[in-house]
Amino acid sequence: MSNQMKRVILPFTAIVGQLKLKQALVLNAINPSLLGVLVRGEKGTGKSTAVRALADLLPEIEVVRCPFNCGPNDASLRCATCNDSYMLGEGLPTMTRKIKVVELPLGATEDRVTGTLDIGKALREGIKALEPGILAEVNQGILYIDEVNLLDDHLVDILLDSAAMGVNTVEREGISVAHPSKFILVGTMNPEEGEIRPQLLDRFGLSVDIKGTKDAEERIEIIRVVEGFEKAPESFSKRYEKGQEELRQRILKARELLKEVEMAEDLLKTIAAICLEFEVHGHRADFLIARAGKTIAAYNQRKNVIGEDVREAAELVLPHRMRRMPFEEPKPVTERVEAIIRQRKTPALESENSEQGNSESGGPDEDEEGDSHAQIDEGLRRLKKSFEMGAQKKAEIKVSKDKKRRVGSGRRARTLSSHSGKYVKAKLPEGKTTDIAIDATIRASVARKGDLKIEEEDLREKVRAKKISSVIVFVVDASGSMAAIRGMEMAKRAIMALLEDSYQKRDKVSFIAVAGDKADVLLPPTSSVELAVRYLRELPTGGRTPLPDGLYKGLQVLRTQLWKNRNIIPIMVLVSDGRGNVPIGTDVKKELVSLAKEIKKQGINLVVIDSDDGFLNLGYNKEIVEASGGQYYRLDELDSGKVVNVVKALRTLGENASPPIKPSL
Repeated sequence: MSNQMKRVILPFTAIVGQLKLKQALVLNAINPSLLGVLVRGEKGTGKSTAVRALADLLPEIEVVRCPFNCGPNDASLRCATCNDSYMLGEGLPTMTRKIKVVELPLGATEDRVTGTLDIGKALREGIKALEPGILAEVNQGILYIDEVNLLDDHLVDILLDSAAMGVNTVEREGISVAHPSKFILVGTMNPEEGEIRPQLLDRFGLSVDIKGTKDAEERIEIIRVVEGFEKAPESFSKRYEKGQEELRQRILKARELLKEVEMAEDLLKTIAAICLEFEVHGHRADFLIARAGKTIAAYNQRKNVIGEDVREAAELVLPHRMRRMPFEEPKPVTERVEAIIRQRKTPALESENSEQGNSESGGPDEDEEGDSHAQIDEGLRRLKKSFEMGAQKKAEIKVSKDKKRRVGSGRRARTLSSHSGKYVKAKLPEGKTTDIAIDATIRASVARKGDLKIEEEDLREKVRAKKISSVIVFVVDASGSMAAIRGMEMAKRAIMALLEDSYQKRDKVSFIAVAGDKADVLLPPTSSVELAVRYLRELPTGGRTPLPDGLYKGLQVLRTQLWKNRNIIPIMVLVSDGRGNVPIGTDVKKELVSLAKEIKKQGINLVVIDSDDGFLNLGYNKEIVEASGGQYYRLDELDSGKVVNVVKALRTLGENASPPIKPSL
């Protein structure tokens, strides 16, 4: 242990600005019953830095020397073994340590989260033993999930169960072990990368939306902090030791004072009025505003809650709980809450140290590379070489199933995978495997020989299942004609309808506008309704029609998504009259046909919606359909609802298809 490298974290008090974020984290350090905090904001705003910096401020607690980090004085925090010892009057060996911040990686397996068999004990002693996982380690601690909106659904289900019951139950065939798992949930996310499931969203007591600061002086200070810390982390941190200790002591005093804080009856009525006004779901918001108000008062060394405390609490509790339509902009909280407090003539609305803002913190976040299609890559050059001459046959309209093997039906089918997803059953391995189903292996050995001497023929492999999703890319003619304008509006409504249908799932939608000299990816693949509204509010129109570049960019977007996740169902919807007049190289028709063939080769489902309102059909849509094996519709035959139904039908076909072909580059 002494040889381990010590990790130095940027001090919490060194973070510049982001007062709301720091307030929410400190309140949870004072009062764990606030149920954690969700931090939403754009990349590079210091979300992860602030959460990790919190660990140094957390107070010490007493825990039993037990794999499940049991609490010695609370029956709900003790496992069965510790509880038996306590009831028999036996002393529980304890130690004092700081509250832990345990990080849950996005790629964690179910066994790593819930725990698995202790292989050593199972083989030596022949008993069913549990090797603790993350939910045991985080008991009486803080569970931190970076990019929580990207967490696999089966892990979300596990967290919801544990958060609701305070207990983690591990059940395998022949195994059922339970232990306490009470934790504060802290998550960070970038809304542009997708929404978070409503059930999990409601489990966060508080939420904070943060943005980068627009104040030049603060940005300069951030540069100084980051450069100073990275240059000499230890000496930099020492300069903040006094401030860190003062804040730590203030948190400890507030924890003690919290037991004595009282709230007047009129403030309780005000809280009820606020929650009714905002039409929040359930009653969690009511008692969380009350708890947060008391915690704010304790932090400010007061034993009575004032109206200002309620206002601050409401700003943290309400934003992620307000009723609104999927594409409706969030409503402001502060002014409406203040108006309710004034209407009820709630006393003491003055602020005590209530300086607030959303400024950039001193911690850097991950960089994100830009996505540029300014030049033709090697893949397109290979496509150009494959151009074929000659007349095209009459389009045969059909839908090709993609080639992924999936099982299940209903809203979301499942795809079988290895080393990720939920463990659903065991099977005989086909060749070598590292994902061994220990429970099934032990049972096979006992059933065959009556002992636990495991041989190669006893080995069983885990079969895991993951829910699948779709990525739908709209490539839309924005050249400015009346037909193109109708197509743009229909495509926009279809995107919104698709997101409304699937915003709780993992489906993603992208939008590419074809106009001018090149196509533009206006909306990268996203399941974020907020991002869709922002990007699609004003759609560009006018100019020429670079249709080959539009298909190419759509192909590139879907190919990138396939490389990230081979289990997706890729769908492209082309809305155009087919009259492309801007080639990538020299020949529009040849490029479109070759791109369409590549779309078919990649297993992408193509739907062509022809917006040509003339009698001669001068575009290349029929050639595109024939080469891609896609579906053909006329714009005047469809509306946004019918487009959504077409896409859903393609998803259903994809869900019942066979094993995947690896995307080529």
